[in-house]
Amino acid sequence: MKPKVLLDPSFRGLDVIFTPKDMARMKDAAEILWASNQLIPEEEIEKIQDEIEIIICGYWRYGDVKRFPKLRAILEVGGGFPAPDGLDYAHCFSHGIRVLSCSPAFCPAVAEMALGLALACSRQIAWTDQAFRHGMPQWSHSELDTELGTPFTLYGKSVGLIGFGGLADSLRPLLAPFNCDIQVYDPWLTDTFIEQHGVKSVDLNTLMATSRVIFVLATPSSSNKALLDREKLSLIQPDAVFILISRAHVVDFDVLTEMLLEGRFVAGIDVFPEEPLPQEHPIHKANHAVLSSHRAGANEEALLEIGRYVADDLEAICAGKVPFAMKQAEPEYIRLRG
Repeated sequence: MKPKVLLDPSFRGLDVIFTPKDMARMKDAAEILWASNQLIPEEEIEKIQDEIEIIICGYWRYGDVKRFPKLRAILEVGGGFPAPDGLDYAHCFSHGIRVLSCSPAFCPAVAEMALGLALACSRQIAWTDQAFRHGMPQWSHSELDTELGTPFTLYGKSVGLIGFGGLADSLRPLLAPFNCDIQVYDPWLTDTFIEQHGVKSVDLNTLMATSRVIFVLATPSSSNKALLDREKLSLIQPDAVFILISRAHVVDFDVLTEMLLEGRFVAGIDVFPEEPLPQEHPIHKANHAVLSSHRAGANEEALLEIGRYVADDLEAICAGKVPFAMKQAEPEYIRLRG
């Protein structure tokens, strides 16, 4: 008998993340229940909760996980692990319930956007486009307007990565042709592990003060909220580029906005403390920023990767094998998030 799987992906649409081929793979591996773009009602959950072995969901909204006595795995398609205050991870860990996140599916697309923002800032692409459209082009033979600093290439520059997880894994190969000197700050990894990847492990102050381009790649946790505060942001050199691509949680965004309005350095930003961001937020007036409306992972290819990863791991779990595509929650990581 096939395992029974609750497929309740809302807010994601089924046809947005699953190709017909991946949906067929899942149906071959398991008995798929619900499979609707609408949230499953509580009364429908009650009918099947005793038989469900796997839940595929956009976010955890089912209350006490103990209500599912046969549950073996939770596969989330939202982009991050369920919040610890909503899901009983201790029960999951002690009862062998795997909690898997689709976040690796976004890494290549987000890394590509991070590189794009870095180039847009370092080569001043966004600003020269605006100047051209407003009748003030800066032709190569004319004197440069240095209000935003001098344009520079990434070749051979010192690059700092704050966070060295899956996103960094996707970004490093994109930086390889530039032969950058990469330094990393990640307090949850050993220096040995970091340096085995051919990069240098440094403290945060050193990274902030000596990197020409800084990429914020860290995932949110209880210990890194506003980690990049006024003291840390003040270490950034005037000719540096700061790329905020993971979550605004890691930065004191008010201070960042203030510094960009003062022209302290240049930044590329894809994530914000509130989304959608109110039009009256002062960051809109920061000429030293290239702004993107959380579009780094918002493309068809990345979304369909979610479905492929889910289908891959669902097949594995149903066959009694180890899932390999999605990111698995670990006790240390969950304690860090809490």
